Amino acid sequence: MDPIRRWQLFVSRLARRTDLATTRIDDLDADAREAVYERGRKHIQALAERIESQTGFTLESNVALDFGCGIGKNVLALAQRCERVYGLDISPAVLAEAERNAKRLHIDNVEWMDAARLEELSGRYDLVVSFFVFQHIASREGERIFATLVRGLRPRGVGAIHLTLRPGLRRVGRSYMYNLMNSYSLNRISKLLADEGITEWHAKMHGRPLAGAPRPVYDEVTLLFRKD
Repeated sequence: MDPIRRWQLFVSRLARRTDLATTRIDDLDADAREAVYERGRKHIQALAERIESQTGFTLESNVALDFGCGIGKNVLALAQRCERVYGLDISPAVLAEAERNAKRLHIDNVEWMDAARLEELSGRYDLVVSFFVFQHIASREGERIFATLVRGLRPRGVGAIHLTLRPGLRRVGRSYMYNLMNSYSLNRISKLLADEGITEWHAKMHGRPLAGAPRPVYDEVTLLFRKD
């Protein structure tokens, strides 16, 4: 067995001992729900500013796709700025909740879809985003999905995708190991981008404190790229 895959299976078994339940907001009161939406708005605002400063691309009048959208806090923030947004997820229950959230906010320019229908949207979006999703996907399958997302972008389209990178040998806790359950090689990802004609991209490394480590570790990255 591939030693990287052996590592992933080990971490996956360990991760099952933790509570991995999806955050849900149906039962929250109005103020708590608004706090969730506000986090989404702030995240998308910061992302939009970074995208514009590094690529010149703006969200307005474009079509966006959020892969692994969950309850839709980023989708709903995008919908307030984009012409249309596709929210994709593997969970029908989560998509149903996301749709209820959209109706609460009177947002009607979103289409919620099963993630298995991704290829149907090829050539129909100008922006693709995905945050804290790929660590839940086995890396070889994740690479296939990553390539599909990039391939489906319209010309001059932009992507912002978060990945967990392969770990070094260090002491880690369970929650940290869960985030590394399905980690990726930046070399392999850059090859996938090059295969789609993207040779210039930006990487924002995310540091996190780790117990026993003298400094933060940087094993997460958000890739920002623009298609020619």
